[in-house]
Amino acid sequence: MISELNQNKLSKTKVHFEVILEEGFKIIDENKSAFNIYHTLFKRYIFGLESLNILLKDYNIDKRYREHPISIVLRASLLDYLITLYLATFQAEKKFNPKLEVNYKREIDKLTSEQIRRIINVHENDKKSMFYIHSEHCETVDMFKEQFSHLFNADSPIDYNKPGKSLIYQSNDNIKNSTIRQRLDSVAHRLENIRYKDVFYLYDLYSKYDHFGTASMLLEHTDIDTVSTNILGSIFHICEGIGFCIDLMQEEALCKSNFDKINNEISLLRGVIHA
Repeated sequence: MISELNQNKLSKTKVHFEVILEEGFKIIDENKSAFNIYHTLFKRYIFGLESLNILLKDYNIDKRYREHPISIVLRASLLDYLITLYLATFQAEKKFNPKLEVNYKREIDKLTSEQIRRIINVHENDKKSMFYIHSEHCETVDMFKEQFSHLFNADSPIDYNKPGKSLIYQSNDNIKNSTIRQRLDSVAHRLENIRYKDVFYLYDLYSKYDHFGTASMLLEHTDIDTVSTNILGSIFHICEGIGFCIDLMQEEALCKSNFDKINNEISLLRGVIHA
């Protein structure tokens, strides 16, 4: 059974979710025309919390099957947290020393390039699919090159069979989990009270739910109170990630929305969970 303490925390969490979601969707609507990494991360956080809010409704011993979709949502949001924190460390250095802005912009470009490469590179076997139309693919490549010209090597003509080769940053530049961990470990002395190692633990735990295997089968039998504690802990860290994202939206994307109410509610929710 879920302990009385965790039941109370889950109940109060859903109350705070109402305000956070109301404010979150209002902010999303105010900035719906914005195309920016931090605006998108913020949307992902809010979309994830709304999904959790639905899945946690009446969650109990009879509805343990919800643990699977809950875990998948949490995994995605925890990874967003790690990406946000990773970028925030470079942004903090840039604020302290403007000469380091080049390092910050490089990480942003790496992150953007990775997703572009995944879209414009199509495996030869996938080109045999009924969904692949080469002329349309070429148009897509041209669109990306026009919109993100600074990410493409001007001296490298586009090979439409392997267009990703024209990008400045290649797969070895991808910001992998190991890259994030190495970076956070290297600046750990500046991350006081930020328990990013716990986030990696929870992300790894939910990865086992996400990928079928012996571990995912065994996790079905985890004590429900332990599961609830992990869910609450994940929400605690995700809310921290939203706070970091809001700071970056204001400072880097110059977002003018009022975040006072959502920030206050996030603080209250984290206090409930931490109590």
